[in-house]
Amino acid sequence: MVLDHIQIMRHNFFSVLESVYPPISVGKTPNKVVDEDMQLNFKLLRYVKHKDNKRILLIIPHIINRPYILDLNEDVSVIKEFIEHGFSVYMIDWGYPTMEQRNISFSDYVQYLDRSMDFICKEGERVSVLGYCTGGIISLMYASLHPEKVERFVLLATPVDFSRWYDVRILWGNIFDVRSIVSLFGNVPGELITLFGRNLFMFYLPYFSMSAQFDKEFLNRESWRDALRINRWFIDTPMIPGSTYIQFIEDCYQRNLLINNKMKIDAQTIDLRKIRAPLLNILAKYDHIVPLYSGSALKDVYSGKSYEEIVFPSSHIGLSVGREAHLNLWPRVCEWLGQAEQD
Repeated sequence: MVLDHIQIMRHNFFSVLESVYPPISVGKTPNKVVDEDMQLNFKLLRYVKHKDNKRILLIIPHIINRPYILDLNEDVSVIKEFIEHGFSVYMIDWGYPTMEQRNISFSDYVQYLDRSMDFICKEGERVSVLGYCTGGIISLMYASLHPEKVERFVLLATPVDFSRWYDVRILWGNIFDVRSIVSLFGNVPGELITLFGRNLFMFYLPYFSMSAQFDKEFLNRESWRDALRINRWFIDTPMIPGSTYIQFIEDCYQRNLLINNKMKIDAQTIDLRKIRAPLLNILAKYDHIVPLYSGSALKDVYSGKSYEEIVFPSSHIGLSVGREAHLNLWPRVCEWLGQAEQD
């Protein structure tokens, strides 16, 4: 119960701080809650749109960090980018899981995604989906179980192949005793995951920093200007439901079931070959979390209409907050999603 209070107190602290210190403010694109599961603490947000925003996009964010990384600042906001390109944008907020919600599973996430889809569109209609990292894994599960509901599909920094256990980015999951951690805490503290992430970043930093493209991302004005916002995002980490994290580590990292079409939620098998929607897979060249081969392996099992892949020269979070990404990546993504009208 103490951990429950810590994550909420930390969130409230930042909310108060931003009222007196605007440089730390985040997630300011106007939105409202249009659906909420009180038992799971999941919410569906709808962003304010213009009259001509007819194309619909549902964003499924990471479950390990807060979703405002996609709406960090006015000029580096993925959400605002989509709105300005004529999309009606919805996003799920997974909230802050409490100890009472430690049994939340992948099944609960997928079911709420389905509930959100039904809320957004009428029966028989389809919605484009963007899944970010672990949100991408949830999106893949959903798209394999309900391929008829997904119009076009974008994945952002999403791992699918965990076979190369010797890669440090994969190895940690194989030696991580997740059941002991869950037995000790109930839920997995977000601070623990952030610590692993920072250590992985420092491990790869000497190699990545040899690239001028990588250095450019961290030496531009926007990077320094938004440093406080990004650090707020690192600190403001919710707990991860114990049941979900056990399945994530054991089924993905340790048994590599996802890419082999053997992963199950409830009694349903996740078969990635059933995904039919055109798919755009976006990966970061300098990603300290998701190896390129891990995300790119999806093309070997995808059997839908169209598969495209973009390897963008940025870091894991640079895909969302990097100035170069907003100049040269997201307009391309908006254009690709806009092709739905031609399908």
